[in-house]
Order: sequence, then structure tokens, then C-alpha cells
Amino acid sequence: PEWVAANPHKAEVYCCLTNNKNRGIKPNAGGDPTPVGGPNPRKANKYGQIVRWAPENGDHTAELFTWDLFVVAGNPAEHSDANAGSENINADNMFNSPDGLAFDSVGNLWIQTDGNYSNVGNFAGMGNNQMLMASVETGEIQRFLVGPKECEVTGITWSADKRTMFVGIQHPGESNPSECHFPDGGNSVPRSSVIAITRTDGGPIG
Repeated sequence: PEWVAANPHKAEVYCCLTNNKNRGIKPNAGGDPTPVGGPNPRKANKYGQIVRWAPENGDHTAELFTWDLFVVAGNPAEHSDANAGSENINADNMFNSPDGLAFDSVGNLWIQTDGNYSNVGNFAGMGNNQMLMASVETGEIQRFLVGPKECEVTGITWSADKRTMFVGIQHPGESNPSECHFPDGGNSVPRSSVIAITRTDGGPIG
């Protein structure tokens, strides 16, 4: 598990289950088995998923709840089985290893990744780590930004007027710093940074 986010407009909670290559193969660190099933539907889970809980009658003090998988990440360009991901994953929004998670003020869900950026094999075509925006009502997911080489996209907040979004870019060039020069360009050493994003029309983001 990684980040957890609560929907500000509905009694729902979301959690990123980032990946688990040992799912159904090896026991966990405590020696317990790691069965496939329920919120963990795939053996040797390379891509991760986001689980959603809803308490009975919208009451967070309730003793019962329902759950479903909001999205199962995958690579439909490489797989036609469960590793292709859920129906809301396609060639334009595919990702792996969901990590950061946050809602904006109007109820859009923002998903940040910290996964495999090799762009080969099971991860061919996925590119660098990224941030996506999802509608929790329709399930539609759209890519919003792609980070520089070998970074993790992590951390998100907004200015008080919602017109500026701040996003963290962590450890760019972590394995090959000579191939990444974010944010200064040229031959500079890559550095972790926080970027500020605004709309060209000055309107709110989200």
C-alpha cells in the first residue's frame, strides 16, 4: 500500500496498491502466504491497482463496507490477459505502480506513479513516471504530465485559490545522472524539484 485519499464529495476512500512481484509466489516478510484473489487479482503483480472502499449507508462509523477495484494498471500493448489492466486502461493512459494519490476540490482523483521506467518488455511504451487525472464517476483516466527520466512523480497540492498546482519531482536521473539534466538543462546535475503549474487562462486547476 502507498497513498490513501478520501473523496471530499462522497463517502469513499481510495488506496494505491503499487505492485508486488512476489504475489502468489513467495510469502511476505513475516512468513505469511500471499494468495491471489480479492483486491490482489494477479500473480506476480507487476503493475499495481487502486482499491476503493465505501462504508455502508455512507457512514464512516459503520461496521460494514463494500469495495471494488477502481483501476487495475497494466499494459494492453503487450498483454491480452489480466496484465492488460482494467477496461479503463488503454494505450494512451497506461501506467504502472500507482503511488501518490489526491483529490482536488471538485472531486477529480490525481494519480502519481513511482514504477518501472525501462520502457522495454512488460513496460514497453509506458515511458517515464507520470501523473494522471481520473473521474471517479465515469472511471475515465487521462494522462496530465510525464516526468523527466528516472524520476518519481510524488506530492501534490494547490494554492488557496486553486489556480496553481504544485507537484514534486523526486530523484530525476537516479540511475544515470549523466542522461538527465532536469530542471536546469545543459550539462547540469539533475535535482529533485517542485514544479508550479498554472493554466494559460488563469483559471483553477481541477
